[in-house]
Amino acid sequence: MPKENLSLKKIFNLALQNHKVNNIQIAEKLYKKILKINPNHLDSIFLLGSLSLQIKNFDKARQLLQKTIKINPDHADAHFNLGILFKELGELQKAMSCYTSVIEINPNHADAHFNLGILFKELGELQKAMSCYTSVIEINPNHADAHFNLGILFKELGELQKAMSCYTSVIENKPNHADAHYNLGVVNTEIGNLNQAMNCYSRVIEINPENINAIRNISILQRNLKFGIISKKNRIHFKKIFLSLFKRKDIDHEDIYNNAKLILFNRKNHDQMLQIINSDSLLLEKTIIHNLLKEELFHLMLQKSLIKDQFLEKMLTKLRYQILFNFVDSNKNILNENFEFIVSLAEQCFFNEYVFIQSKKEIDNIDELKNLLENNKKINELGIAILGCYVPLYLSKKITNQLLNYKSKNNLFNDLIIMQIKEPLKEKELMNSIKSFEKISDNTSMMIRDQYEENPYPRWRYNYSTSTLNFLISLNDQIKPNKIDIKNKFNKPNILIAGCGTGKHVLIANDYSKANILANDLSLSSLAFAKRKVHELGLKNIHFLHTDILQLKKLNRKFDVIECMGVLHHMKDPLKGLEILVDLLEPHGFLFLGLYSEIARQNIIRAREFIKINKFKATLEDIRVCRQEIFNAVDNPKLQRLSKASDFYSTSTVRDLIFNVQEHRFTLLQISKILKKFKLEFLGFIDLNLKNKFSKLFPNDKKNTSLDNWHKFEITHPSSFNQIYRFWVKKVQ
Repeated sequence: MPKENLSLKKIFNLALQNHKVNNIQIAEKLYKKILKINPNHLDSIFLLGSLSLQIKNFDKARQLLQKTIKINPDHADAHFNLGILFKELGELQKAMSCYTSVIEINPNHADAHFNLGILFKELGELQKAMSCYTSVIEINPNHADAHFNLGILFKELGELQKAMSCYTSVIENKPNHADAHYNLGVVNTEIGNLNQAMNCYSRVIEINPENINAIRNISILQRNLKFGIISKKNRIHFKKIFLSLFKRKDIDHEDIYNNAKLILFNRKNHDQMLQIINSDSLLLEKTIIHNLLKEELFHLMLQKSLIKDQFLEKMLTKLRYQILFNFVDSNKNILNENFEFIVSLAEQCFFNEYVFIQSKKEIDNIDELKNLLENNKKINELGIAILGCYVPLYLSKKITNQLLNYKSKNNLFNDLIIMQIKEPLKEKELMNSIKSFEKISDNTSMMIRDQYEENPYPRWRYNYSTSTLNFLISLNDQIKPNKIDIKNKFNKPNILIAGCGTGKHVLIANDYSKANILANDLSLSSLAFAKRKVHELGLKNIHFLHTDILQLKKLNRKFDVIECMGVLHHMKDPLKGLEILVDLLEPHGFLFLGLYSEIARQNIIRAREFIKINKFKATLEDIRVCRQEIFNAVDNPKLQRLSKASDFYSTSTVRDLIFNVQEHRFTLLQISKILKKFKLEFLGFIDLNLKNKFSKLFPNDKKNTSLDNWHKFEITHPSSFNQIYRFWVKKVQ
């Protein structure tokens, strides 16, 4: 062999070694050196082309890879890399041709089959994609990514058992494949295997504790998952999970409240506590309750979610009474011992807007405590926390001034200052920055405005974690088994949240990729709350407008998506409001509505009659008294049933639930006529569990879109909709 060739081989090996360890610049220089010596050195041409692809020098890569193929038309890897290049450039047909050439040269080239499957999937040719992934698995039965992608296809085609089998195969090969566990959880949820779904999402979090989607899905599952009798071992396991969930700021803790309660209270200790609560005992000194007051999970429940339980409310009300009078009587030792519980209780009372009943004796002593604290030069954290259990701290200008720049050694007390002083002041400041558009002149609108100015609804604590969703894909997920064509790209939707309240739906809508959102409401206080939340998340694409829906027709703009949840039924003329919203909607735009059910709200009708008979007014004191009357209505079980409603446990939610100044209700037959009148196509309800039940009764209604059938369903299942219909429609023009 000539000396020159030996030198060439040595250079090539050196180039290859550097390429393998990603010393790109050195490898590139060496390949070029070889090609100066031998311009047709095939391996160097190919590898330099591959290197150029790697560093995204696409023109150079294309030139060299095509030259490789010209020299050797059967060079499978050159065809393959050229396919990758064309895919990167968005030239899918050319990429497909390259992968097809690879398979013609080498039918067992698994990666070519796999990449071709990806292309077919992107082009919407699912059966061809499925065939490609099947070929990969035939070549390599342990190809986890092929099993995973095949699972996605089966899921999209509604073949859930096959999808489940695919994801299981992935996990058998890669036990820590978080996405496979997650998707298996999604499939189990759709099938109704909620316990299995819970286990899947828990496994995802074990692999990746920061997987927000798994965390969010676990929190949602809690709503529907009823723990049975929990063993001691499982109780410890679940307590760890719930402690972790409650410490997060990016999930709705209301979703996990009920099951967290089951972790803390078994039947035995519940009965023991109930006996103590109903006696004249001092709860602070009773062992079983005393131990509860030390539980971190209980503290977190008080801080992060509304207590929605008559038993617990009664216990907390009695504890609050004893805490106040222990302080008045200077019995400080037991109070200092329970300081964190007291601060947590103050957060709960602020959160529920002081809905707990108060005795005349408590009111008198609270006034004295307030005067004492206001005139005390030294900050008494214990006394301030107790005061915060009865009235919002920001109402006292003197205490506010004392605490604005105060830094406690106790972080929980600092959180209380933020909640009861700094956040309300921030909202007051933000009110001035919210644009008003047209004066609110409708009498009903003004009464509704006044209600929500006094009690913004709903108050919520968590910081909503945003994700990036394609609107149409997300819509299809919500309206299953119905489906709309997603070829019509909806990448930057203009969204109107009509009647946004305190902003929960604004932030949910912000999940849609690159959405531009306008949110309006009658209540400036509600808008300020919403704007504070938006500011906390640093969002720039959300704008607020203080105005009536009746004035929105003067905006002179159109929207791709409009959400109007729980608003129209409080207007004087709901159909007038709907007419305006439809007019604001782009042709073929989408509208999400929430409307009260006539059938499901019979208990609300009874409650409103009860309020009228007893002449209760929508004041804090009357709301407190009314709630106690309903709690104690043992001779009227239908009325007492109202105390089981989740909206019964804060002032604003109770006021919205049964004290609202205006309420209209609908049947599904009426809604069907309304949609026809406004040329709106019904796309479906969003409750998946409800639709699963419906499908069993009406299997021929494949899309679940017959409102006549749904009316029949509701007649036999009157509580199904939980008082309100939530559904999507599409403008048909």
